[in-house]
Amino acid sequence: MDNISEFRSNLIKNDLYNESAKKYVDKIKNTGNIVIWGCASTGQYVYDFLEKFGLVDKIKYFADNDRKKWGSKMNGLLILSPEEVVKKYNDKSISSIIVASQHLSDIRKQLLSLGIEDHAIDVRGFSLAKDYLDFRNESPFEIINSHIEQYEKVYSYLSDEHSKKVYLGILNSKISLDNKYMKGIASPAKEQYFDKELIKISEEEVFCDCGSFNGDTLETFISLSGGRYKKYIAIEADKEIYNELNKKVVAKGISKNVQTYNVACWDEKTILKFQPLQDSGHISENGEVFVCADTLDNILQNEEVTFLKMDIEGAEERALKGASAVIKKYKPVLAICLYHSLEDYYKLPLLIKEMNDEYSLFIRNYTDMLDVETVCYAIPKDRL
Repeated sequence: MDNISEFRSNLIKNDLYNESAKKYVDKIKNTGNIVIWGCASTGQYVYDFLEKFGLVDKIKYFADNDRKKWGSKMNGLLILSPEEVVKKYNDKSISSIIVASQHLSDIRKQLLSLGIEDHAIDVRGFSLAKDYLDFRNESPFEIINSHIEQYEKVYSYLSDEHSKKVYLGILNSKISLDNKYMKGIASPAKEQYFDKELIKISEEEVFCDCGSFNGDTLETFISLSGGRYKKYIAIEADKEIYNELNKKVVAKGISKNVQTYNVACWDEKTILKFQPLQDSGHISENGEVFVCADTLDNILQNEEVTFLKMDIEGAEERALKGASAVIKKYKPVLAICLYHSLEDYYKLPLLIKEMNDEYSLFIRNYTDMLDVETVCYAIPKDRL
């Protein structure tokens, strides 16, 4: 079977958006009182979803591992500690816990260790609620099928079977609003951007980190490289986080080999509106602050970059276009996040292949049961 027919034969063929949501809602209707575990935007997704279907009265509490939140309220509901959740479960005040977090598997294990029965732990609700609310205007099935040739072309470019399994798993989980298709496809989170099956850091590495945040990837890179590398270029648009990054660089005594830029990566030199949001600040027309933006071709100039990573909250396509000269000339290893948009799952790999057809493409996912932290690796022949 060729790659094209293999892709289509394994892709879900019906639009399950409304059907899956209805089945889940019907299940919740027959459930007792609910706790939403997770008090960030993740928990809000679940609350908003249940509110939309008239089930908000089912929600009695929120819960979180962050002790600073215990005893306060979210949407007028008390936030419980883990111990209080166990007490409420044991006295039958609650019967179901919807885990609304990117750490689904870890929290499930935690709840099981606390004595919560597996049937009471809901690890599907968050991803279903998020996808239902995010795709109200056009379902994942409609998006994928309107660009089916592009998606299947990406599938045909993938260089190993695991990449194909990840790609189909993510697309099918989107179409079905069911994260069961994500089971067993995640790689260890600690390997994100540096997958041990694919990446070996060189002592001559010039690493460019677009979306360097507070230096979390920098710390991983230094650890994996043993401190033996040529240069690290860290680019962060958020001014406050950029200042944190610089403090870390100074504190670690690595200023000699680390160069930082407070700029947004884009496809032109301009000023953009930016919305600061802790670890997910992003370019937005409704942004509260202005940031300077520029192309990587301008920022890097003649820097011979050997490894380029991007996690910039949906700006990857524009940033890649602004790095076309660097990519075509130096052919760096690429680690580009795909998960900020369903369309990016075809747009970014095809854009990369257009810039350099000799790249081998791989896709890895680093969050169990969720299609976040998904990375497309593009590796030149001499680095395989």
